[in-house]
Amino acid sequence: MADLKYDIYFRGEILPEADEAQVKAAIAKIFKADTTKLAQLFSGKVNTIKKSVDKAVAAKYQQAFKKAGAKAVITLAKEPMSEPINEPAKNIAKETTSETRWDILPSGSDLLKPDERQQVPEVNIDTSAIKMVSPFAEVDVAEKSIPPAPDTSHISVAEAGADMNPDRSAPTPDLQLDLSDYTVAEPGAELSDKKEKKIPPAPDTNHIKLV
Repeated sequence: MADLKYDIYFRGEILPEADEAQVKAAIAKIFKADTTKLAQLFSGKVNTIKKSVDKAVAAKYQQAFKKAGAKAVITLAKEPMSEPINEPAKNIAKETTSETRWDILPSGSDLLKPDERQQVPEVNIDTSAIKMVSPFAEVDVAEKSIPPAPDTSHISVAEAGADMNPDRSAPTPDLQLDLSDYTVAEPGAELSDKKEKKIPPAPDTNHIKLV
């Protein structure tokens, strides 16, 4: 199995509590960088420092950046280079490129620099009036806020059986129908008038011959 190779990137990250001016001065010395090159290294863009180096060289670069007060990002190399790189850390300025593409950083890497993070102000909330008790604890009745009883002076109780709606409209009177012309037939009586059954005439078949 071939040895793993690593890529080294830098995007201007300064370690916590490190002095920015001192860090930039140290990085400028390591890279032998002028003002323009230094501004590029600390622009916030991803700068490729080394590609496809072995673990020992990657660790050497990481320690050099850490000693300067900066943070280098080490990732597994995607493609091995045809020629191994064994130059010491003092020559890393020669290999710095101006690539601006973004790459996948290792798990746990800071995606934002400290000056890019949103500063959330601390809120001082007075919780002295809040008391935490067990849900099974008995609360002193004196501490409970009892609301005043509602006013029921306008409410009265009617007698049992009293009409609860005396103002309702009068009921509609029954409809009076004249049924004097109607009679009721006896059980089994024919309800329809008998009519003479008409038999249709026989059809004329004289023009039909059997052959």
